[in-house]
Amino acid sequence: MKLRSFQMRILLWTWALLLVVLAVVFFYTTSIVGSELVRETERRSLNELETLKWLMENHRPFGSEEEFAGWVDAIGLRLGTRVTFIVGGRVVADSDVPYAELGGVEDHSTRPEVLAAMHSERGTDMRYSGTVHTDMLYVAQQVEAAAGMPAGVLRLAVPISKVNARLAMLRENFSWIFFVTLICAGVVSALMSRNMSRDITAFSELARAIGEGDYAKRLRALPGGEFKPLAQSVNAMAQSIERNVRVIEDQKGQLQAVFDGMREGVMTIDTEGRIESYNGALDEMFNLPATTVGRTPIEVTRRLEIQDLADRLLADREVSEGGVQIDLLDSRTVEVSGVPFFDYKGVRKVILVFYDITEMKRSEKGLKDFVANASHQLRTPLTSIKGYSETLLDNPPATPEGGRQFLEIILKNADHMDKVISSMLALARSEQVGEALALAPVSGRESMDRAVADVTPWAGERNITLRSRTPESEMLVMAEPDGLLHVFHNLLNNAVKYSPEGGVITVSAEDDGESIVFCVEDQGPGISREHSIKVFERFYRVDENTIDGSGSSGLGLAICRRIVRNFDGEIWHDGYGEDIRGARFCFRLNKPA
Repeated sequence: MKLRSFQMRILLWTWALLLVVLAVVFFYTTSIVGSELVRETERRSLNELETLKWLMENHRPFGSEEEFAGWVDAIGLRLGTRVTFIVGGRVVADSDVPYAELGGVEDHSTRPEVLAAMHSERGTDMRYSGTVHTDMLYVAQQVEAAAGMPAGVLRLAVPISKVNARLAMLRENFSWIFFVTLICAGVVSALMSRNMSRDITAFSELARAIGEGDYAKRLRALPGGEFKPLAQSVNAMAQSIERNVRVIEDQKGQLQAVFDGMREGVMTIDTEGRIESYNGALDEMFNLPATTVGRTPIEVTRRLEIQDLADRLLADREVSEGGVQIDLLDSRTVEVSGVPFFDYKGVRKVILVFYDITEMKRSEKGLKDFVANASHQLRTPLTSIKGYSETLLDNPPATPEGGRQFLEIILKNADHMDKVISSMLALARSEQVGEALALAPVSGRESMDRAVADVTPWAGERNITLRSRTPESEMLVMAEPDGLLHVFHNLLNNAVKYSPEGGVITVSAEDDGESIVFCVEDQGPGISREHSIKVFERFYRVDENTIDGSGSSGLGLAICRRIVRNFDGEIWHDGYGEDIRGARFCFRLNKPA
């Protein structure tokens, strides 16, 4: 149902109240005035009747009834009133009836006013007159014989139409007053209601603004004192809501920051199995499209296992958690854990958390390989030491030279074991997590020259030439001095170890703007493409012989890779034995900002 406006309701109520009040006043006033007019006419008629009685008593005697009738006609004409003289019920004279016709007038002895006058000297009555055909007010008074006329009743008759005319005039005037008052009241009430409506509209607009979220607004201007409690309640409610909204927004911001800052991917799924939200980590894992929200998990991840997990958690209310492990196309491994929950409406939904466990799997595999390789690396020299020791004990050589040869083999294997263990410790130190290196500008030229100087005696023993091809600058790089020197030592030692006698080893450096690339190149047998990919793995050896003259542990390049990575750099093998003679190892380090 359509509600009337406040302004229209005030106007209608004002008019209705005025109509009721003015109607009551109108009818009450016209009734009182009408009665008063009748009484006034009655009093005036009685006064006139007294005057006629006096005139009649002081008039000379009339010679006949006809003369008396003429006098009555003259009096009636002058007064504008019907005058009648009745004797014993017979009409002797009547100002409205010619004398010649009086004989036909009916007997008036039964008229109420005549009967009253005969019994109490005066009488009045109001009724319709059949003689003159109109409503009349009759006033009668008993008179004694005078002026030659017998005793009788003198009567005046005044038409009620005169009273009605005056009353009608009064009603007309009052009607105009009523109409003008109604119009004025309507205009005044319209103006007042419009002002009040404007204030109420402003009040309502502020209340609506608060309801729509503008909680900083307050109701100040009030249409009236009656609205003060409402305004206070609305203002208190707005303040409370504003405070709660701020708390909720803060919590939402914190949760969103946690949600977006998580390394784990997160996906929420509604009761229909469609994605409601996800974070940036999940987007990085699966490279999700912009239209992810509202679609099913299988549509955006292309993994049936994720969809099955979500469907199972949504369908089976007995299941409180679930998980699945999947391998992605880019060789990453992701573990997905799902937990159902209920929103504020009691609707069951699911949240999935995606953990990238690639490094953990790789570490597990690396640990297994490390243990296996370490066992293999140590088992062989231990077996050799044990075997030669038992031989020395059980069947000692006949000559001292034979015993010395056995002891040299035992010492060689012990040295190899010591080198393997030392390399393992060095690798462990280079892979320590949580200890940030204090990188500083280090002279690459100084570290390289020192390493070259350290290996020069050994290279000279094998008639190997060391050449340097570097810029004239200091070649400052962000590193740690001991670590950088270790990398140069390892690469140069390998180059000397695998170079033929009389060969050439070239050490070079190149400034490419933001970093410096160092390279060590030899003329040895080189490394095939197959071995080049795995050469930086722990315990990986191109030569399958575990113990050789070089005493290699198979951990040198793995340590170099870890050190360079700790310096935010990269290391690689450049060149293959099948195409290029020798091996070429390069690593890149950043220059100071």
